[in-house]
Amino acid sequence: MKFTTLIPMRFNDGRKVPLEQIDRIIDELAAQFNGCSDEGVTKGQWLDPKNSRLYRDESRRVTVVCNNAQLREAEQAVIKIGQELGQRAMYFEVRDYDGVQFLKVPQARKQKKRGGRNE
Repeated sequence: MKFTTLIPMRFNDGRKVPLEQIDRIIDELAAQFNGCSDEGVTKGQWLDPKNSRLYRDESRRVTVVCNNAQLREAEQAVIKIGQELGQRAMYFEVRDYDGVQFLKVPQARKQKKRGGRNE
């Protein structure tokens, strides 16, 4: 499966999240799931259903490919990030739950030269 989350670059009060903290969070995801892709900065907005407050933000989009059995672990990892950053909600998108595969590519065999006779 592949999951994507958005790591906010600002706390809800408007203060910037230190770049070192964002980098550490991404490094921890990479260590936990054996890799991730930092897809850069994305802009978005979120309407809080409790008070109708509109949040506009910039986030780092991070995608992780992992085993289907790690779905709950992935959810918990994203919730932990949200708790660390004081968020009310975190974007969490799951794709390809039926399985992403890494295909091993065999080395091409060198063809043996055939003899001079017709076969």
